[in-house]
Amino acid sequence: MATRTARQMAGAQKRTLKAMQAKLLDMSADWDEVDQFLMGELNDLREKIGQIMKAMSEVSESAGS
Repeated sequence: MATRTARQMAGAQKRTLKAMQAKLLDMSADWDEVDQFLMGELNDLREKIGQIMKAMSEVSESAGS
């Protein structure tokens, strides 16, 4: 199997992370009227995933692959 470029790897992983963000959003909504702490924690995880996705984009672009 051929080695994937940084751009290919980032693209595949960002798609996975995007799906995780959507799931976390759904999970957070489930906790809306039950527990605000858990709702906030799930939203924080979703935001952190966004930061990771941005970093992946920057690294893959700088790798020039």
